[in-house]
Amino acid sequence: MSRWHWNSFGTLGLAHSSEDRADFVFDNLQPKGTGFNRRWNPDLDSRLGVQLNADLLPGLEAVVQVVSEQRPDNSYTPFLNWANLRYEILPDLRIRAGRVAMASFMASSSRKVGYSNPWIRPSAEVYRLLALTNSDGVDIEYRLRTGEFTHTLSALYGKKTVINTRDQHVHNTDVWGVYDTSEFGPWTVHIAHQQKHTDNQNPPLGKFWSAGVSYDSGLWLLNAEWVRAENYDGRRVLAVREACNLAAAYRMDLLTPFISLSQLRPLTVVSGTPVSQTTVATGVRWDIRKNWDLKLQWDHVRPGNDSFGTLQAIQPGFPKGKPVNVVAVALDFAY
Repeated sequence: MSRWHWNSFGTLGLAHSSEDRADFVFDNLQPKGTGFNRRWNPDLDSRLGVQLNADLLPGLEAVVQVVSEQRPDNSYTPFLNWANLRYEILPDLRIRAGRVAMASFMASSSRKVGYSNPWIRPSAEVYRLLALTNSDGVDIEYRLRTGEFTHTLSALYGKKTVINTRDQHVHNTDVWGVYDTSEFGPWTVHIAHQQKHTDNQNPPLGKFWSAGVSYDSGLWLLNAEWVRAENYDGRRVLAVREACNLAAAYRMDLLTPFISLSQLRPLTVVSGTPVSQTTVATGVRWDIRKNWDLKLQWDHVRPGNDSFGTLQAIQPGFPKGKPVNVVAVALDFAY
């Protein structure tokens, strides 16, 4: 007999930028942000998601997650974020087939669930380096448990087409990755490596590395994360970018103040404007009732001296290196 489990999550957000000649966006698939297009923008952080887990047979589970958020075409058309079948071969060995999440970052599986995180959004410098968050293919996972120690190793292979803000279909093929997560008491260590081939993009080949560690004592939450992205044409590396983030939060009953520091820097740039940026973010989370929270966050975004950073929709007269302040409020829920 099948067993069905429904979950839902969502964020209602509103963000305001101090600058009206450029847009602040979270990732490079958002067509419009806050600033030039809208000084007060609800699209930056707002989303709604529904997830269905179904136990079909002993050891066989189906997972479907549908999300509605700002799309590259500026619509809120719902899309399949996850849709896969998972079969448990052994108690600690499983295989999945379909659309699966890529464990590229520390918060890959929870980045869209605002209620799961102290802050409104993870570091844009770190998380925008990889637009590909899921893959259509297969992955296999093995978990080793020894006392308080849990070690999870997984490997993925697939492909995925992404539609960018210029309405271009970007075909990612031969996508593969290896991921490793170790948990011991309050500590979690995560490392990842991915590669992909992008058919209609120059340079066509991409490599990605990440490493992160977190400490969660129940009161203190400390995070550190580093990523590196390379683009190359098969013979030489054409662009290398690195980003890192340090974050801390302290839970005081219903209030959780937090602070983070992020940096994005280019190591190799063959052509084009370098993308460098530093952001200091701080704010507070208020758990107003069970499964609901209210957050306030301030981001001070400072592009490099010769860069517009990750800002978009740059207007004439906006100087490189000018800092931007973004204030946001968000209401999260999860059931």
